[in-house]
Amino acid sequence: MESERFGKLTTRHRDCLRLVYQHRKSAEIAHTLGISPRYVDNQLIEAKNILGASSRFDAACQLAAYESEVDSSHPVEITSSIEPFWPLPVPLPTKGKPTSTLTWQQVLVWGGIIAIVTPIAVTVATMVIVSLTLLLGMKPA
Repeated sequence: MESERFGKLTTRHRDCLRLVYQHRKSAEIAHTLGISPRYVDNQLIEAKNILGASSRFDAACQLAAYESEVDSSHPVEITSSIEPFWPLPVPLPTKGKPTSTLTWQQVLVWGGIIAIVTPIAVTVATMVIVSLTLLLGMKPA
């Protein structure tokens, strides 16, 4: 009977529950799996209802206990919930990550990079324009 309940869980349910078992929040889970936090919450509610658990963490504990009984040769992968600061992820939407999941420190660094690079780029562009006008024999204004 117990295997029937766990058999009803989809791969996405299991992935979300494993990350809940690692004490991750919905936003972290969404970032890790490349889905929206609302979708994560819906998956966790479904999984909780399938397992008849009182909370999402209770459901995660049930899944962890079941998986440790069923197959101990494939332990749950434990990864750090702290996202690496460097290299900086691109602050633009991509197919893999359509939403921005930058930490406040990464946003601050990108702001600094843009604040420094923009005046340099404008200065270089101006120098190129002045150089081209002088090479072509025109007087710069």
